[in-house]
This record gives sequence, structure tokens and C-alpha cells, in this order.
Amino acid sequence: MIATLAEAALRSFVLGGVVWFGLYLFRVRNPHVHMTAWVVVLLASLAMPFVMHWPTVTISRLPMPVPVPDNLWPIEPAMQELLPPPPVNPGAVAAPPAQSAVSINWALLATIVYAGVASLLLLRLTLGLCLTWRLARAARPMNELRVAGADVRLSRDIGGPVTFGSTILVPPQFLGWNAQKRLAVLAHEGAHVANRDFYVLLLASLNRAVFWFSPFSWWQHARLAELAEIISDAQAIEVIDDRLSYAEILLDVATSIRPRPMELAMARVSTVRTRVERIIAAASIPVAVGWRKRLWIAAAMVPAVIVSTGMIAYRTPDGSPPIEAVPEATIAPRGHAFVNFYALGQNAVFAIFRDGDDLFGQLTGQRRLRLTVADGTASYAAVAGEITFSVDEERRTFDLVLHQNGREIRAVRVAEMPRAVAATVPYDQYAGWYQVTPFRVLTISRDGDRLRAQETGRPAFEISADGVDAFSTEANDAFVFLRDDQNKVVRVLLQNASSGARLAPRIDAAIAATIEGDFTRRIALVPDRFREQVPATGSKELILRGIEDLRQGTPNYERMSATLAAKIRRQAGELHATFVALGAVESIFFRGVGPGGYDIYGAKFANGTAEFRIVLEQDGKVGDVLFRPDGNDEPGGVAACSEAANLSGRAGTSPIRIMLYNDTGNDIQVTGLDASGRRPVRSIVSHNMSATFLTTVNTPWTVADRAGKCLEVVLAGRHTRFHNVDLAHLQGKPKLVDRRTVPIADGEETLRQYIEAVGKGRPDYGRMTSEVAEQTRQQLPFDQAILARLGALRAMSFRGVTALDSDIYVAQFANGSAEWRIGVKNGTITKIALGPSY
Repeated sequence: MIATLAEAALRSFVLGGVVWFGLYLFRVRNPHVHMTAWVVVLLASLAMPFVMHWPTVTISRLPMPVPVPDNLWPIEPAMQELLPPPPVNPGAVAAPPAQSAVSINWALLATIVYAGVASLLLLRLTLGLCLTWRLARAARPMNELRVAGADVRLSRDIGGPVTFGSTILVPPQFLGWNAQKRLAVLAHEGAHVANRDFYVLLLASLNRAVFWFSPFSWWQHARLAELAEIISDAQAIEVIDDRLSYAEILLDVATSIRPRPMELAMARVSTVRTRVERIIAAASIPVAVGWRKRLWIAAAMVPAVIVSTGMIAYRTPDGSPPIEAVPEATIAPRGHAFVNFYALGQNAVFAIFRDGDDLFGQLTGQRRLRLTVADGTASYAAVAGEITFSVDEERRTFDLVLHQNGREIRAVRVAEMPRAVAATVPYDQYAGWYQVTPFRVLTISRDGDRLRAQETGRPAFEISADGVDAFSTEANDAFVFLRDDQNKVVRVLLQNASSGARLAPRIDAAIAATIEGDFTRRIALVPDRFREQVPATGSKELILRGIEDLRQGTPNYERMSATLAAKIRRQAGELHATFVALGAVESIFFRGVGPGGYDIYGAKFANGTAEFRIVLEQDGKVGDVLFRPDGNDEPGGVAACSEAANLSGRAGTSPIRIMLYNDTGNDIQVTGLDASGRRPVRSIVSHNMSATFLTTVNTPWTVADRAGKCLEVVLAGRHTRFHNVDLAHLQGKPKLVDRRTVPIADGEETLRQYIEAVGKGRPDYGRMTSEVAEQTRQQLPFDQAILARLGALRAMSFRGVTALDSDIYVAQFANGSAEWRIGVKNGTITKIALGPSY
């Protein structure tokens, strides 16, 4: 609200400046013309908060470079696990308990101050109207005096003639004045009534109360009052036809008048001297302006008013030629190839596909990769660690192990495909509810000889039997129901070609109803919270308490949802080490509300910074927390491979998470150090995919092609928290590469189409990478609700380019604005994000 009012005040000031300059340029002296012009400005000022941004002009131009922060958060994750611990100094000593830092919410403070002052001014205005109205009602009518359109009354409570609405109040002394003085007073006040000056100044007072922080609103009120007196003085002089006598009358009245707040007095002591000097110096009476001429003046000002309320949206053509698409590596068709599924933890699943002699691996949330077998062992480089398993001569797999931080975690095979054909299908045994994420439920219901599946926030679809306890969709996604030792269905394995497999445990109806209810509540609350950008009550205090509890090694699970408590229990020891490494909290500050309803906070520690995203449940408990360490002030950078030998031994202790996006057209290998600082950690990142790594500042990460040839070395730091690995980086200079300053060709049009499709609930997933498609599916109910609240898209303006080479746009809607970031290549959306990023 404050930002809207401030922008409206600034636009009104600019409009006023244009009108003032126009009157000065054309040497306009007639007060009637001035009055008409400034009344139009007043009406525009009052309407400005409601009409600005309506008229929009889209022009093409090459923009000036816009500085953009390096630390842009690409997406708001849906519901992800808390990150594993960063490597910390084994000899680190626990820091003393941090004192909760007191931070000032300047936006809230400004809103309170504004509302307080505006309320006082509006209260003063209202009281003045009420008191003066009562005074006018108590006054005695003087029916013997006839003034066109006015009601003349005698009041003992005033010291001089004043006007209130269409009522002229005169003091008791009026009866003893000579005929000329009485005629002058009635002519002056009658002019105020005829010109509707009371109502004009009432609007000016309202404008001043709303925009009290703008000096222009105070000047505008004073100027309109001055013009009203000038015009009334001229008409009174014209009636009595004696300029000097009228000046004497003004001086006489000014010595006795004591006007009330909403009275329009004939002579105020503060202005009478200037008026008398003007009356004596004037050579002629200003020519009155009729209503037809006033309308022409207002019409002439309409273009200036439209410009002051309008907005310019820039469409900038991309001058660079399109990059030729690099075909993706060939992968085995999914079809009914033989698949083994291994569980790694509660939700993650590693799938091994066998198609003839070829093997492919896919981890939850990642793409399928072709695997190589050497000496009977195959390996898969995952972000969490290297996965290895044995392969016999018939390409059967067994003994799958995840190597993570020096530990060996053995996986359990939970299912395989294809399944034998079932003689009978026990449909009723599968019907029920399965928890896919902490906030989403998969509902399975029977529909004759088929099953219907529906995930929270998504449309229902049919699944058909494809073997014993196995089903599939028309899109060839698989559903495998898993049984326990008592032959009861307890879990379902969901396999999707783009996002891999995941496990969902069976839950009862009460838990499902609670999850569905919480989701519905969030969908209802998120649009307004995202639009208003105000933190949830108590969210900051809960983050501070949570940090302190984890530092002490004593998390308070009573303040968490059951799902969050389970995550924290699994990682309590690692998180304790992380917050000990970060040190004491120095400050914490609110950044905004993300499109998923998460409050976003930045925190400064003694040994680094971090970002927290928190969502609260209806009972005040913490539903979920996302944590991202951001390192300290070390900038990091990109070095040539020839410098790799000189970069070792420079790693710091401040934890940081870096994200690398592969835009090279082929798979890349990323190699760094594990938590011990010795063993290499290798991960393969597919084209148009991203990977995150938890490390410490200045730790070198080698980026190589699929064959192992070094391409560049990334030093973790503030400038490389989000790093785009692309051909421009690899073919240009090493170090940090300058960003584009012009948008991607067709980027704005693609974003408009994306917003329109999401608003209708029908995104075109065929024009997205698999990663973007999955993000869009997860966020669709929230984004659709937000767009419904924001209303029709009116304009879009390019603002710059992120570190991940995405274009930043600010979209203006009928009911607000929002920031979007989009990456487009060859007509395909490679990156997309809505909401504040830091």
C-alpha cells in the first residue's frame, strides 16, 4: 500500500510540474484558467492510485544494462528434504547461544506511521465538518437577503463572514455595516458558492490527508484556496466598482475573523496582505471563463493526465543469433523394458532399466542416464554420492550401495517390472490414500474394472492393470502397489519418465483429510499473502528458536509438524554441526512471501549468511522449513582448468550451497571434495538440468565433459551460488563472464503464453524441459490461484538477466504486480520462476 501511494504521489507531482510549466510557458495569467487546470490535477491526484498503469505503451528498444544481484533464487522448491550438512571443521567448538537479534520491519513501521498521521488528518477534517454543520444549522436565516444559490444566515459564534457549502454565515456586526460593505461581503461569499469553492477545497483537504507525506498535496491545497480568493475578490470588486474601498473592507474584516477548520472565510490574516497588494496593483478585472471553455481546457489536459497514469513496457529484440540445438544423448525407450527399483531412504528410489544389453539408471528427480559396466560393476554419479551395483553376465543387478561421506548405505530392492499377468485384479485392496509429499495425497478409487488416481491439486485420471499389483497410465507412467509380510498393500511406487520413481506410504482417511484440508487452506491464503508480502505472525521467532535449539542439539519437536519432525530427527546431528559452523545469529530480516506461501527470511551469522523459508500450519506449528546456507563475503569465481593445481588449500569454513545449471548441450561431470576434504565427489548433470552441492566457500569444483576433459573450475562463493555452465562461458574468457543486457528473443511472448496457460490450468508441458515441467506441475495450484487473484495481465517490462542466464520481467496485472524469471532456448522453456528471489 505504501509503495502504491508513494508512486501515485510521485506521478501527481510530475503531472503538476507539467501543468505548472505549461501555464508558465504560455504566460497564462487568468485565475479562472489556473483554477480549472489545478482542479483537473486535483481530480487526477485523487484517482491516481486506482488508474495508474491502466494505459500501457509497449515499445521496442535496446535497454541500458540493468545491474542485477548475483544471488537470485531460481525457484521456490515444492517440498524438499532439508539439505545434508556442509563440510565443517572437525575441530570447531560450539558457539555460545545466540541472542535473538532485534530487527526492525521498516515496511510495517512506515505503514503504521502513515496510517496514524492520515487518520489524525481525516479525523480533524471530519470533526471540522461536523462542528461547522452544527453551527450552520443553529444560525438564524436572513430571508430578507437574496443571494443567488446561497442561504444567508446570522451566527453569533463567528467573528467574520464565512462560507460552508452553499450557506453564507455572517456575524452579528453585519447588521451594523454600511450598504457598500454588506454588498461587498455578500458578493465575495456568493462567488464562493457559485464557483463551488467549498467542495473543491474539501477534495483538496481529502487529498492532503491521504498524501500528507507529499509536499505537493499541501502546495496544491494552498494554491486552490488562493485562486478561489482571487476569483471571488475580482467578482466582488466588479459588483461594488471600487477597488480601493474593497481593499479597506478586506483589511477591516481580517482583523476580526476566526474561521473554523472547514469554513471558507472571506479574509484570513495570513493571506490578506498579498491579496490587498494584488488588488491595488491590478489594472483590470480578469475575464470570466464559461463552462464550455473550461471543458476545452480539461480536454487539452487529458493527454498529460493519461501519460502521468500510464506505463511503458519494453519489448527488446535479441540481437544475438539463436544457438543451434544440440541433440540429447539417446536413451532407451521406456516401454516395458525390465526395471529394478531400489529404495534409498523413505522417499528416494533408484531405478535400473535394462533394454537388451544396455543399462540405464534414474534417481528420483533426475533424468535417466546410460550406465557403463566395468569388471561387473556399474556406477551412477548422484549429487548425494556415488551409487554402485553389481551386474552379472545376464545383466541382472544386485548389491546396490550408496557411497556417501565415507559411509556405505545398502539399498533394498522393492519392486521390478514387468510383472506377471494377474488372473484376477483385487481393485478394492488398492483403493485408499497414499501420502506423496507432506502436503499432497494420492487418492486411489475403484471405477469398475479400472482405478482412478488423483493427486492433491491435480485432475483425476485412469490407471489400467498391467500385471500383478501393477498399473499404468496412457502416458506410460507406472503404479506398483507394494505389500508387507501380511500381504497388505502398504505403499505405492510411482514411476514417471521425467521425474523418476518415488514411494508413497498408505495413510488412513483422517490423516488424508487433514492433509487435504491444510492444502485447501494454503491455496486459499497464498494469493493474498503473495500479493501483500506480509510475514505470518510468529514466523521469525520460530526460526530464531529453531536455530538456537539445533545449535544446542535439542530440537523442540512439539513445535513441528509430524513430517518436519521426522526430517529433523534424521538430520539433527548434521544440522547441529552446520549451525555451530555458522556461529551466532547477528540479525534476521524478512524478505518476502514466495508463491508456495513460504515466508522468506535472510539471516546473518558470525561466519556467514543463510536463507530460511518457513510455512506455518493452522495450529501455529511449523509445517516445513527450507534452509540454504549462502556463504560469507568471499566472491568465488570461475577459473581456467590450467589453474586447478593452484586452487587447492584455499577452502574456507563458511557453508554455502551452489547450484550449477548445465546449458552445454551434453552431459557434464562435476567433481568436488566430500565432507572429509579428501575423497572426490562426482556427479553427472544432464543437459537442461541443475544440480546443487553443499560445500564451503572457495572450495574448487571441476566441471568436465562426459569423457572427463576439464572445461572450467568453479570456486564456491557469492558470485557462483547460481552458476550457468554454457558454451558462452566455455568459449570465452575464464573468470566471471559478463551477462547479457538484452532479453532473449521471444522470451516475453513465451512468458505471456506461459502465464496465460497456467492461469487456465493447462500448461503446455511439451514446450518445457522435464525439470521445468515437473516444477510447473508441483506449483500449478498455487500459481493458478495467485494469477486468479492478480487478475488480467496488463503489461510486462524487462528488468535484467540473472546469474543463471534467465530474463527478469516485472508483470503488471489488474490487481498488482509480480516478478518472473524465464529461460528460453529454441522455443523450449529451460527455467521458470515466480516471486521474490535473493
